[in-house]
Amino acid sequence: MIWTYETFLFANFIIIISSVSQMATGVSVGMIIVPFLAMISYTLVPVPIVFASLALTIMMAYKGKKHIDMANTKEVSLGMLLGIFIAVFILNKIAFDYLGLIFGVFILISVFISLKVKELKLGKTINYTGGLIAGIMGTMAAVGGQILALIFQNHKIESIKSTLAFLYTLFSITMLCIFYYFDKFNYSQMISGFYLMPGFIIGFFISPMFSKYFNPKYSKTIILIMASVGATILIFKSVI
Repeated sequence: MIWTYETFLFANFIIIISSVSQMATGVSVGMIIVPFLAMISYTLVPVPIVFASLALTIMMAYKGKKHIDMANTKEVSLGMLLGIFIAVFILNKIAFDYLGLIFGVFILISVFISLKVKELKLGKTINYTGGLIAGIMGTMAAVGGQILALIFQNHKIESIKSTLAFLYTLFSITMLCIFYYFDKFNYSQMISGFYLMPGFIIGFFISPMFSKYFNPKYSKTIILIMASVGATILIFKSVI
């Protein structure tokens, strides 16, 4: 895509708002970022946004490293790895014209799961299955974080944020390596990722200023509403 001053500011503004929300509440906000970036260009999803998000997840994981749940991450990671390979295979079979529809549908699925699934008990079945689904949805539409949030939802907020950041860092690096191997990660996508990084970095550093104003109960509802609206608009634009 061709970057302009306006698209750079708009894209990074969306990412700053989303990063602050994620840092404050632990709720994955890929559901907000994806539909709005896809409205700018489908080429920004999933590779450039996944590459750019490493700027946030690495810092979050390092900051909260003592809160990471290492006991369950191995099983979840293995499930995610399989999910990545499945998603790459599926993406090779999907025409570019249908990507907007795919992104929108996956976001709405994430919203539905967030509303309907209230409690998951950690164990091998949930860890492997949740990791698999997160790997597929994360690779295809960069919204796998919501599934991971459901797996670890009963942890303390600091553990949720740190564990998800650690897992998503592993997921992102692995996904980018696999996409590069299959010629799905190129120079222009990397440059787009660098253009998106400022929003994540700024969001990380300014989030403490706003955290005290966030009520996780209401923040999650607002995030899900915004995600639903964005996904609906994206689907509508894709089918007309």
